[in-house]
Amino acid sequence: MRVLIAVLLLILSLGFSLEDRWYPNVKEGIQVAKEKGKLVMFYFWEEGCTYCKYMEEVVFVDPKVYRYMHEKFVIVPVDTDNFPPDLDRRFRVLGTPTFIIYDPRTDRIVFQIIGMQEIDDFLKLMVTACRKAKVMEC
Repeated sequence: MRVLIAVLLLILSLGFSLEDRWYPNVKEGIQVAKEKGKLVMFYFWEEGCTYCKYMEEVVFVDPKVYRYMHEKFVIVPVDTDNFPPDLDRRFRVLGTPTFIIYDPRTDRIVFQIIGMQEIDDFLKLMVTACRKAKVMEC
């Protein structure tokens, strides 16, 4: 019980929210992004991808990255081994991890991030994508 409380306190202290979630359903993710005025970040990954694992275990959990990702984007993870049939062909990728930033208001891809990134580099690339889309204050 003490461990559970400690974990909850840690999560709250980092500013994580229960509303922060990923949307594995493509249509739902796009709809939520439209409603919230956010961009969609498609995260293409595959089982056994060591670079994907690094992004998930090191980069995504960094408090600055986590906060920015969830403030500015709706994240839609896409397993490239089980590509969703409702995802447009223009979203096909050659390798993982790949991040495609999509503006659901204009139905266009605004930015692409290919490969594993370090924390500060990933933050800079997300800010660049946000600014390029001109959707919100970045």
